[in-house]
Amino acid sequence: MRKFLTIFASFIFFNLIFANNLEFTSTQIQANESGVIELLLDNPEDEIAGIQLQIVDYPNHGFFTNIEPTDRLANFMVSFEEQANGSVIVLAFSLSGDVINTGSGAIFSLTYQSNNQYSSEISVSLIPEASLLGDITGTPLEYTFTDGTITVLGENPPDIQSVENLTATGGYGSISLFWDDPNVVD
Repeated sequence: MRKFLTIFASFIFFNLIFANNLEFTSTQIQANESGVIELLLDNPEDEIAGIQLQIVDYPNHGFFTNIEPTDRLANFMVSFEEQANGSVIVLAFSLSGDVINTGSGAIFSLTYQSNNQYSSEISVSLIPEASLLGDITGTPLEYTFTDGTITVLGENPPDIQSVENLTATGGYGSISLFWDDPNVVD
């Protein structure tokens, strides 16, 4: 039993040390302007043959206008498409069988356009269940990821005011609420 625990602990330890890691950098931009962040890949053990990522920005106060591969993806085809929910799916692979060699550094430069006039902190992250790194056989590889932040400098958002003329109408098993909302922007 002791030998099993030693082997198991060693396995976990080495997987944590040698795990692939994706990390978004952070940046600061002016409201309604654009800026660039990078997605870094540290893959000390695994050669990466394919990438599928679903990237989200929360709150969704902008969109990605361009995603450019770096030299680490020299012979890869890269495609990206914004989804109806505001996320972006990015695919990268090589038709000639090239791989991302072990190492570390940026793999994508992502241009983000703010579409909000107010100051905010936007978290850029991955949806893990929709993202993967694959080896040459298409087998998914383990990875960790670190969010990035886009700080938007703009106007302070207006104060939120409480609703007015709140009324409640009771019914059998339900209550209907009606009110005037002064926070609505025309």
